[in-house]
Amino acid sequence: MKILMYADGFGVKTQTFITQDVTYLTKKNELTFVCIEQNNTVNIPHVNVQKIDYKTTIFKKIQSKFIPYTNFKNKHFKTTINSIINKIKPDVIHCQFGIEALRLIDNLDQNTSIPLVIQFRGYDASRLLNHPAYVKRLQEVLSKPHNYAIFVSESLRKNLNKYHINTQNSMILHSGIDVNKFVPNPSIAKSDIFTFLQISSLKSKKGHTYTIKAFAQFLKKQSSKKYKLQLTGDGDEKKALKKLVTSLGIDNFVEFVGFVDHQKAKELLEKAHVFVHHSITPKDGDEEGIPNALMEAMAMELPVISTYHAGIPELITNEINGYLVKEKDINSYAQRMEDILSWGRTPKNRVRIKEKFEINYHIEKLESFYRSISLPKY
Repeated sequence: MKILMYADGFGVKTQTFITQDVTYLTKKNELTFVCIEQNNTVNIPHVNVQKIDYKTTIFKKIQSKFIPYTNFKNKHFKTTINSIINKIKPDVIHCQFGIEALRLIDNLDQNTSIPLVIQFRGYDASRLLNHPAYVKRLQEVLSKPHNYAIFVSESLRKNLNKYHINTQNSMILHSGIDVNKFVPNPSIAKSDIFTFLQISSLKSKKGHTYTIKAFAQFLKKQSSKKYKLQLTGDGDEKKALKKLVTSLGIDNFVEFVGFVDHQKAKELLEKAHVFVHHSITPKDGDEEGIPNALMEAMAMELPVISTYHAGIPELITNEINGYLVKEKDINSYAQRMEDILSWGRTPKNRVRIKEKFEINYHIEKLESFYRSISLPKY
């Protein structure tokens, strides 16, 4: 099958889920990836990456500020993208994010009947719905018979339904991870200090503020102080989080690791005892889909503590895979940190990932969806 995939960026370090899908799809399909920005350090064999310039005029910038989401037309982009489509003749076009899909759609030839798939991953099916113009565009786009939607969680699909956006031509496709890259090694000893670990960017929706406060509360109740909270990643919350740690007097118990790649992430998971991820819905409404980091931790047989947020309950069953608490419930989160001390390795978490969130299962489901909507010749 011939697939044309589009995202504004290719090889973005925080979007490894895209490069992973591309890598696996190219094993059986002919894939062309179109983007505006490209990370040249990412090289996937058998993938034709086409970078198209998208220069915005001052008029367009002013228009997008006062009348957002209404017009992404760009003469050069339009000419180039349609030339690529006419040349490769894809069976399906797959846009990786809802908002970015509008840029592509506004520049497609009007007579194209190629099935177009729009994938919704989080903010594009939560925070952006606060903008009436964006909602109106989605209502128009997803009412067309050749346009389809993929959601990484049922919770995101329900978000669109609340705004009367058609989701009949859609499917739920949970993200998948390569479990072979996250295989626990029982011979590697856990850290001597009981470690709670979170791997994520330092953004408000990741809930670090509540994790830190809960951890401080947890420490007060422990006679032993052989505990540590490790936080990876960078982001605009880092300065405030460090200040919070100092104000709570727990500098000696919290470590900010910085950005980590997959290898370093696995090393941290090997040493950690519990994975924490206190996802919240911030004031702007930005929601998670299902964080891949939770899946990776579960594949490494770690028990987890998270929240009843967006699609997370579709992955984690409370008291089976770990614990779930309400968003921003610091007291319950601190209590669950104490409750989970006795859990140890949790092999059923790896079983859960292998059965429903493994990358080959994910790709097979995606390819099946492509085939079901592609043109009659297939």
